[in-house]
Amino acid sequence: MNEYQGIILKKISYKESSEIIYLYTDQGLISVLVHGSRKMKSPFLNLTKILNQVKLIVSGKNLQTLRDGEVIGNYSSIHESLEKYTYCLFLSEMLYYFSTHEHDHEKLYNFLLKILPLIKEESNYIPYINMFELKLLYLLGVNPNLNSCIVCEEKDELTFSIKDGGVFCKTHQKENSYNNQTVQAIRKLYYHDLNKTKEIDIDLSLYKDIRNLIDEYYEYHLNYFSKTRKMLKGLIGY
Repeated sequence: MNEYQGIILKKISYKESSEIIYLYTDQGLISVLVHGSRKMKSPFLNLTKILNQVKLIVSGKNLQTLRDGEVIGNYSSIHESLEKYTYCLFLSEMLYYFSTHEHDHEKLYNFLLKILPLIKEESNYIPYINMFELKLLYLLGVNPNLNSCIVCEEKDELTFSIKDGGVFCKTHQKENSYNNQTVQAIRKLYYHDLNKTKEIDIDLSLYKDIRNLIDEYYEYHLNYFSKTRKMLKGLIGY
C-alpha cells in the first residue's frame, strides 16, 4: 500500500464506470485507477473532480488502484467562474505536460498549494497565474534574464527580447521587444514573495502584454503552446 497527497490535474474514463485520475504530488505525476467512480452510488463520485486536493491510499505496481481516499482541499467554487476555471485548466494542462521533466516537484507542488487558494479567494487572481508560470520557467532551467542588459549590464529603461531570453538597454534594444513597463511588471511577478505579502499591484493595461510575453516565451524556448489557451483567448479576448 502507498499513500499520496496531490491535486487532480486530469481524468479519463476507463471501461464502463471507472476512471483513471492523474495526480500531481510532491514526487511528480501519479496515475491511479478508481473503480466505479462514475456510478451515482460510488463513495468516490465527488473525489475525482479536477482540482481536488486529495489523500489517497493505493495498491498495485503498474497501474495503481485506489483503496481509499478523501478530499482534503476543496476548490469547487473555482468551477463557478468559467474564466477562473479555464485559467486553472490552463495551469493543469501545463503541469501535466511538464510533469515528466526533471525539476523540483516538491517546490512546485508546495507553490501550487499556495496559489490555488488565492485564485479561489481573490477577484484579482490573474497575477498569481502568471507567477506560477514564471516559477515553472525557473524550475525548468529556462528562466528569463530580467535584471540587466545582456550586452552592457545597464539596469534602466530595459526592454525584453523573446528570442534572446532577456533584457536590453536603449542602446542595444532589439526590434519587436516588449517595453520597460512590461519588463517591470514581469520582474514584480517573478520576484514576488507570497510569504511576505499577497498584494500585487499590476496595471490592468499590461495584462495583455504579460500574457503574450509568457506565451511567446514558452513557445519559443520550450516549444510549448497550450490547447486550453485557445479557449482562454475566447474568454478574455487576447
